[in-house]
Amino acid sequence: MTTRGLSILASMLLAAGLAGCATTPPAVLPPPVVATIAPPPPVIPYGGYVGMEIPKKRPDGTYPNPNLNMTDQAAVWHLRNALNVAALGCDKVGGGIAAPYNAWLAAHGPALEAYYKRYLAEWEITGWGDWQAAYDNNQTRIYNFYSQTTMREAFCTAARAEVSNVAVVADADLPVFARAALARLDKPFLDFYRDYDAWRDYYHPKPPPVVPTLPTTPAAPIAVATPSPEVAMSGAKPEAPEDPAQPAR
Repeated sequence: MTTRGLSILASMLLAAGLAGCATTPPAVLPPPVVATIAPPPPVIPYGGYVGMEIPKKRPDGTYPNPNLNMTDQAAVWHLRNALNVAALGCDKVGGGIAAPYNAWLAAHGPALEAYYKRYLAEWEITGWGDWQAAYDNNQTRIYNFYSQTTMREAFCTAARAEVSNVAVVADADLPVFARAALARLDKPFLDFYRDYDAWRDYYHPKPPPVVPTLPTTPAAPIAVATPSPEVAMSGAKPEAPEDPAQPAR
């Protein structure tokens, strides 16, 4: 065999060996899609219904209730009113309030009477000619607030705890205790108002559009051109495949 023939044969064997050793690089996948989970839409609170009337939220974000801006005497008497409603209305949702409530009245009657008289005097000194009617209307408002049937079960649960706690509170400490207890007794009502507003605001005038957070079809792997042994040996870069979405040039 001539020298030229040997050179050609050597080149062919070298090319075949390189071809045998070449490995196909894995396809490059796009980065994984991270699912974004939107918070679930608000649900109407238990007992709520379309068109239900609730107090309108105040500019400071709170809701009207009978226990705003109370004096010490008012706080004690409002607590007495709230527990009185619970004693009368919670028998069908757990009960257990009337007996400890009556025991509290019996044990602390003189102190409660003193707070009541000071509270009544606060209405009288307003100078209103109809202060007694204004006081009576306010008492009715308190009873109506705590008598709302939609929140009764949660209210009665809170009242059972408060009527047990108040029994060991000293008379002089009643105003401080009453303010904190009323906040806990009011919570079921104010939570309901907040949750109902959130539900109503979400669906009025219509629910927001649903925005998909994941692609409907999985993305195809990105193809990577594998250079031929000759191109790999020469160090030249392969041409990228033409994007079929681009117009032909």
